[in-house]
Amino acid sequence: MAGVFINYRTGDGAVAAVLLDEELKDVFGPENVFRDRRTTPPGAHFPPELWRHLESCGVLLVLIGPNWLSLCDADGRRRIDVPGDYVHDEIHRALMWRKTVIPVLIDSAELPSKDQLPADIAELTERQFMQLRVPYAHLDLPVITDALRSHVPVRRTEPQPAPPAGGAPQPGSHSTYNDCAVSNGSGNATVNQGRDAQSGGRQ
Repeated sequence: MAGVFINYRTGDGAVAAVLLDEELKDVFGPENVFRDRRTTPPGAHFPPELWRHLESCGVLLVLIGPNWLSLCDADGRRRIDVPGDYVHDEIHRALMWRKTVIPVLIDSAELPSKDQLPADIAELTERQFMQLRVPYAHLDLPVITDALRSHVPVRRTEPQPAPPAGGAPQPGSHSTYNDCAVSNGSGNATVNQGRDAQSGGRQ
């Protein structure tokens, strides 16, 4: 089954990515949601791990904040234009593999125009977008979640037997999740500092 992959830019959409990840994994299960800082375990070979998860997902959420296009590297180049930029490459591969790609505009961000993007990801501008206003996340996150229900398997909880008369839960009761091609990683929801592309992390 297909999961959802969260694409974001460190320094622009990391906070929104955590909010979205927390909401989605509660609904669909953590094994159905990929966010690199939570899902990739320490010591994992980052690039092949990243592409494996992207290939097995069904939906790519592209988080676009107000500075998504303008953030530059140390040489003054826009990060989206730098060879090996993970944000660019994830979008390019998802479009090439015909995944469902949904731009998610963060706060006051606007969807870029075609001439503002590298040609190989310009198709992103033709995809219907959604919005996530961080101060109003309690309103916007349920809308995004509902839109994903037709693409991502919903977390399933087994019916639990009624507790005995004393009110104590019966031993052995537990929950399970649907199987999914996107496997769970470390489970650590802490946001770590971004690393540059040469060290194997995201910018």
